[in-house]
Amino acid sequence: MKRTAPTAALPRGPLHYWKEMVAMSRGSGFTITDVHKATNGRSRNTVKTYVLFCAEHGHIALVGDQPTVKNRRANIYKVCDLRAPAPVQRRADFADDRGRRAQQLWTAIRALRQFTIRELAVAASTDAVPVTQVRAREYVGVLAKAGYVVEVGQRAHPGLIARWRLMPAKNTGPKAPATLAGGTVLYDRNLDEAVNLNAPETTGRAA
Repeated sequence: MKRTAPTAALPRGPLHYWKEMVAMSRGSGFTITDVHKATNGRSRNTVKTYVLFCAEHGHIALVGDQPTVKNRRANIYKVCDLRAPAPVQRRADFADDRGRRAQQLWTAIRALRQFTIRELAVAASTDAVPVTQVRAREYVGVLAKAGYVVEVGQRAHPGLIARWRLMPAKNTGPKAPATLAGGTVLYDRNLDEAVNLNAPETTGRAA
């Protein structure tokens, strides 16, 4: 059987799309297909949606077009401000069950001085929207990766239950940080800022 060398997966997500768009804007610009070819694991429609979102909100400008292999015309764009951070495409609200669960978890995290996953799940649950330990663990994991919460102290051995606390500097306000773009971005609605979760992790332990 003929063996083929494995190919490395390309980065993906809006922060990577934007990085590629900025790089190509230093040259002749880019098409939607150009951006799609520079990523991996996303459909062309996902990339197209992000590029058109950036165009609609004035982050990129149409500078021309070029013929495609199907004898059509493909728009060429350039980023307007090469120093600008990646625009975040987000939903108008977070009113679904997932959003309400995140809000309940965040409110409980801000209220509790320290907590275990079980304690957090109990504190965050309501009759209308119960929160399981699995969901609580997932949310804490995302916040930890973004540097919002840290594990308290040192566990003597892996079997002990971890305790967590919110970093004071990351207590940014009442609105729950939300994951966007397939879990690659944490969006802080209080600061209107995004954290790239594909970047090297920010980890730490509280004394």
